[in-house]
Amino acid sequence: MNPLKGMLWPARREALLAQIARFRPGPGGAHLTRLCRELQVGLRAERVRLTLDSGQQFGWPDVGVPADGPPPREVPLRNGMLYVYFRPWSFGRHRATLREVADLLGPVLENLPLQHELDRSLEEARVHAELVAAARRRAFGERDAERQEIERDLHDGAQHQLVALGMTLGLLELHAANQNEPGVQAQIERLRSGLDRAQRTLLSSVEGGSPLLREFGVLPALEAELRDVGPQVRLEVGQWDGSRRYDATIELAVYFICLEGVNNARKHAPGAQVVVRLADGPYELTFSVADDGPGMEDAQMEGTSGLANMRRRITAAGGRLQIRTAPGTGTAIYGFIPL
Repeated sequence: MNPLKGMLWPARREALLAQIARFRPGPGGAHLTRLCRELQVGLRAERVRLTLDSGQQFGWPDVGVPADGPPPREVPLRNGMLYVYFRPWSFGRHRATLREVADLLGPVLENLPLQHELDRSLEEARVHAELVAAARRRAFGERDAERQEIERDLHDGAQHQLVALGMTLGLLELHAANQNEPGVQAQIERLRSGLDRAQRTLLSSVEGGSPLLREFGVLPALEAELRDVGPQVRLEVGQWDGSRRYDATIELAVYFICLEGVNNARKHAPGAQVVVRLADGPYELTFSVADDGPGMEDAQMEGTSGLANMRRRITAAGGRLQIRTAPGTGTAIYGFIPL
């Protein structure tokens, strides 16, 4: 409810002038439309219309011009014109009020262009701040994704090397305990070779994968990784086009999932035979890692970070992963990637 309604004219006039004196234009035209409404109610006019030099128009009850009736009283302002449509009998007592309204509104409306420019600048600053914040969030997200990718590469690649070194140390201890000097020397050579591979794997993980993988593809990279693992790990290759290369995401997925599968088999089924199989066809690339170890419950597999990494990689490559295991039946990991 408008506070001017129901008041006697002298009090209403003072209240109206006080409202005009407090008036400050805000963004958009809502404040100027409300100003027209207050003037229409306070002056008991039929209609009030405000036209600025910029061409903007505001009014109450609307900005239209009535087709009939008396012409409006024009009140010049510094930055426009105020049109007040009075009832025929009511204009006389409002002349002085309109002059005071014009005096109060003049400075405010004169500063409207500056106010609009300030509003525009503030809006541009707000949008710019949002863009900067979005860019910062995106940069943090990209850095975190890169960190997670390196973490997965280290887990899937370097960890495989470290597990192999641990098993070689165990054999070295066994040969030393049995005073088997040729066996000790052979295991020391394997340790040296394994340390070199682990170092290269750490460097290549930071650089984005095995150099062999980047240059020659999945098969040569896996052959190099599994060559010195031991006789219990065997690589079998079906139909395979050695000259064919795949998207980097696909090759990384096959490479790291196979290494992670071998690593898991050697940790959870020591001494078991492990077979890695690769095959590519015109429509699908398939691979698997299977061991004849003791197997495990499905719940044991689902909680591991290695399996989570495998699923992320196969999903990124657009493929699917199957895990088959049960106590006493060994464990097999199957990957399928459509081409």
